[in-house]
Amino acid sequence: MIPDEASVWIWIRDSKRSGVAAVEERMKEIAEGAAKMTRTQASFFMDNGLYEILVNESGAKALHKNMELVGPITYTDEEKAFADKIMKEYGAEAQGIAGGIKPLEATRPDADGGSTDVGDVSYIVPEITLNAATAPYKSPWHSWVVVACGGMSIGHKGMLFAAKSLGTTMVDLFENESLRKEIRAEFEKRKGNEVWKAMIPDGPPPVPKN
Repeated sequence: MIPDEASVWIWIRDSKRSGVAAVEERMKEIAEGAAKMTRTQASFFMDNGLYEILVNESGAKALHKNMELVGPITYTDEEKAFADKIMKEYGAEAQGIAGGIKPLEATRPDADGGSTDVGDVSYIVPEITLNAATAPYKSPWHSWVVVACGGMSIGHKGMLFAAKSLGTTMVDLFENESLRKEIRAEFEKRKGNEVWKAMIPDGPPPVPKN
C-alpha cells in the first residue's frame, strides 16, 4: 500500500552556518528531483536552526586564567571508585575523572562538539564558554552515567568550579575596561560583515502538514 503522504525529518550539520545553508539547498534539490521522478510533490519547512559559536580568544584567556585560579578539581578515593564503577556498569572503559585544567589552545576543525543556541548569542554579543568535569572521563553524552553523577558530589564539584570561574571572570569584566574593549574589538573583527539572522522564518512556529 502506497500512502498519500510521507515525511522525513533531516538533521543537517556543519561547522559553519554557511555550510548548513549550502547543504540545505542541496537537500531541497534532491527532494524536488525525487518528486519529479515519481510525479509527486515535495514541500519543506524548518523547525530549528543554529549558528556555530563565534570564538573569542581574548575572553577565553581571561576565563582560563580564573579557571587556573579556582581549580583544579580534586576527588576523593570514593568518588574515583564510583566513577570507574559506573562506567563499567554502563559497558564503557573506566578512565577515572579528568578534573585538571588543560592548556588553552586554538579551536581545532576536528574538535568534538554539538549543536547549541549559544552560537546564535555569540553572533550578537561576545560570548565565552568553559567546560567543567561533572562526570567520569569520556562519559557518553546524554547518558544515565552523566545524570547519576549530576546528583552527587562529582557533579556538584564541577558545578561549583564552573560557577566560581565564571563569577570571577565577571568581576574582571566589570572592573577592567581595557579587557572589555579588547574582547569587543575581537568580536567585531571576527564577525566582520556577518549579520545574525534567525534561520527559522518569522511568524508562528512551523507545523508539518501531516
